[in-house]
Parts: sequence; C-alpha cells; structure tokens
Amino acid sequence: MRKRALTLILLAALALAVSACGKPAGGTSSASSIHEEAAPSELTEADVLAAYEKAAEVYDWFDLCSLPTSGDPVAEDGNPYDPKQEGLSYRAVAHESLKTYADLDVCVRSCFTQELADKLMGGGTGYRDIDGRLYSADGARGSSIYLKGKAARAEQTDENHWAVTVTFYADSYEWEVPLATVGYSQKTLDYIKTPDGWRFSTFCPSDALDETAKTVFRFSYGDLSTMEQENMADWPALKLACWLLHADGAFSEGASDHFALRLLNHPDEWFAALSVFPDSPWEYRDSVIAHPAWSIYGWHPAQEDERLEALLNAYQPKSSAETVLLNALKTAWLQANQLGQDDANAAFCLVAEEQCLTLGKKSGAYPWLYKEFPEKPTSVGTGDNGEKVYAFSYGGVDVKYDSYSDTDGETSFVSRMETVSPSVKTWLGVSVGDGEDRILSAYQGAEYTDKIRAEDGDGAWIWPGDSEMLGGHVTFYMKDGVVSKILMENLSD
Repeated sequence: MRKRALTLILLAALALAVSACGKPAGGTSSASSIHEEAAPSELTEADVLAAYEKAAEVYDWFDLCSLPTSGDPVAEDGNPYDPKQEGLSYRAVAHESLKTYADLDVCVRSCFTQELADKLMGGGTGYRDIDGRLYSADGARGSSIYLKGKAARAEQTDENHWAVTVTFYADSYEWEVPLATVGYSQKTLDYIKTPDGWRFSTFCPSDALDETAKTVFRFSYGDLSTMEQENMADWPALKLACWLLHADGAFSEGASDHFALRLLNHPDEWFAALSVFPDSPWEYRDSVIAHPAWSIYGWHPAQEDERLEALLNAYQPKSSAETVLLNALKTAWLQANQLGQDDANAAFCLVAEEQCLTLGKKSGAYPWLYKEFPEKPTSVGTGDNGEKVYAFSYGGVDVKYDSYSDTDGETSFVSRMETVSPSVKTWLGVSVGDGEDRILSAYQGAEYTDKIRAEDGDGAWIWPGDSEMLGGHVTFYMKDGVVSKILMENLSD
C-alpha cells in the first residue's frame, strides 16, 4: 500500500501563420504555389499539412462560418435591404484578398479539385457578386460541443497521392463533471496531383467529430458502485486510457492495473491504440502515456518491472507516434527507478534533461542509474569524517556528493544540488523565474526569511519551514520577486 500511495503522489506531480488565399507573413510564396511548382518527390509532410490548414479555412467558409462582412445590408439586386420584403440580406465581404466573386472562385479552386470546387461554388453558397463586389449572407452554425481540438498527419501513398488523416478529439469533462464524453474520431482526406497542381478531392469541416464513433466513450466518475460493476479487464486499451484522463483516487486503481498489464501482455495493441495521444489536446495525456511505467514500478512485482524493461528495450515502433510513446515510457521508467521507493526523494529532486537527480544515498558505483553524466567527477577534497568529496555538473545542475566505505561497501551520498537554469525544474514543477505563488502552491508550509540570500538577492523561501535546518531542505533564492537560484541540501544532524 505504501508503494501504491507513493505512485499516486508521483503521478499527481507528473500531471502537474499563412492567411488563406493571401500572402504569408514575411512575403514568401504561398503554400499552393509551392505545391504546384514542386515535383511529387519534393513534397514534404509539412507542405501537405500547410495545404490542409489553408484548405480547412476555405472549406469552413461554406460549411461552418461564412467570411466576415462589414457595411450596410443590401438585397441581392444591390438595393438597400428592406426587412419587409422576401429574400436574404447581404453585406460586403471584409477580406483583404477577396474583393470579388472571381477572387473567391480562384481561391477555392486553388485548394480543391474541379469536382469538389464546383460543389462548393454551386448555388446556395450564400455568396453573391453584387455590383462587382463579393457579398455574403452572414451565416454560421454551432460547432460540436464535445470537440476539444484536432490534429492532422500526412502520409504519401504513391507519387500522385497523399492521405491526410485528421483526428478530432472529444472531451466534455471540464463542463460536464462528473460525466465525460472522451475519445476521438478520424477522417482521411485525399490530396492528389491534378493537371492544375496538387488539390484535395475529399474534405471535411474543422469540427467533423463523430460522436457516435466506437472510439468515443461516455463515462461517469460519480458512483464507485457503478464503476465496480464494470468489467474493465475487457475494455480495450484506448478506453482504459481515456478513462484514466480524468480518474483519480479509487476511480483509477482498477483501470491502472489493467492498463499496465495490457502494455506488458499486448504491447502491439497498446501502442497502436495510444498512437492518437501524443498529438492530442488532452491536459493529462502525458501522465496517461507514462502511467504504466510508474504503475508497474510502484504496484507490481519485481518480475513485471523486469518484463517492462525488456519490452522497452526490444519494442520496435511502427510510426513516429509510437516512437514518442516508447520514449515517454523509457523516461518514466528511468525516473521511477531514479526516485526509488523513498517518497522523500520526490520532494528533493531536480529534473534535468528528463532525469531525476535526487539527494541521498546511491546504490552502486558512480554514475549510479544515470545516463550521460560526466565520465569522471571532480575530486574536491575530504569531509570532516574522512569521506571523499566529489563534484560534477549535468544539465544545468551542480552536484556534490560524498563517497565512503560502510558495511555495504563503497557508498555514495548526494548532499547538495543547485541550479540557476530555468530549464531545470523541481519534481513539483518549480523552476528559476517562478514567483512565490508557484512556490507556495507546490511547497505548502514554506517559510520566507531575509537572513538567507544570494548575491544581490532579496531573501529566500525555505521548505520545510522549520528552524533546525537539518535533513533535507529546499531553498528558493529570490530576486525581484522571482526565483533566482534553487538549492537542495541535506544537512546531517
């Protein structure tokens, strides 16, 4: 149970422009002209995704929200609009690159094939040529209330075709607590080479979330008895992952175990299902991705931790998304082992280059469990009891440790770490440049003193805030209201 509580603490801490149809900023060529001039082999995913973003803006003018307008309303014949008469009212389109109906037609045909462009520019679009100007009947529809965001990836299928897969993410938890609609749906769009250049032959609006898709789930976090009736062992990996996005405490325990074991027993399914997570807008996506590594280390037998290590070393990613997942799991597994089973280590940890540098006793010879440390530390003398004292720097952190012999053989003890680098964070998320509010929200009970200060500093916040200053302590040196240096120190009693 102690390991389970520790893991919950660690997981909580872990959780802790081109204008369409106009010139891009900087005066470079527009995306469409790049595509038309490039040979198929020269198109990159970035080129195709830029074309998608342009086409999505244009397509939405016809499906989601019409172009912005200004001025007084007129009737279709150009006369002032009389609300007593039948017919729509129109206003002049307010777009710097679209002055005429012909401008809009050219813009649309630069994005889409002739067939699709004809459908968009056909009757009932709400756009009219009135006295040589482009006018629009203002119109908009409501977007999906469950849509959290979207992401797009592109893959070339042959020399004349690219497939653009757009993932639409759902998440209603923020406004529907304790209920949540969470998941995703996808649309695949065809980007093809035509005699006129590269064009989309199929498309969809920017809010095309399919709320009925099998990958969209409806959860309730309000009733534990209901949750206990669910057979989570039969849930697919994706459903378990989506559940964990908003589950905490008792709501996470069963799903957490099944999710971790799914990775160990069915890694191909796990990686394929979680491939939509790296690009997602979900707030706790990184915690869920890393969850199995922490769960297996903290809650499961040592044999399963060894199985996970072997899996992480052997698994071959099948996509760039799976590579991101694998690297995140490797980092989480390494951090879990670096922090060890002592929950005090999490309080006295500096995260540098994704490694957890901690105070306290270290097992084995330098560099212990760490990667890419300096080959040899610098000897800086001996301590009061004859122990050898060494120092080294890594990732913006200066470290000092003692080395001595005891009943366990040669032992190392890290006694001091300090940093002035904003890229280094404590395990609870405080870094150089943060204000006192950030310190106090992460380190409750910290106390301020003006008796300790860095050069030209204003004082310091110390945690834990006791008068003895023995054992492990964190000192946040302040200057002009923000952290200027972080010192973690273990002072023996």
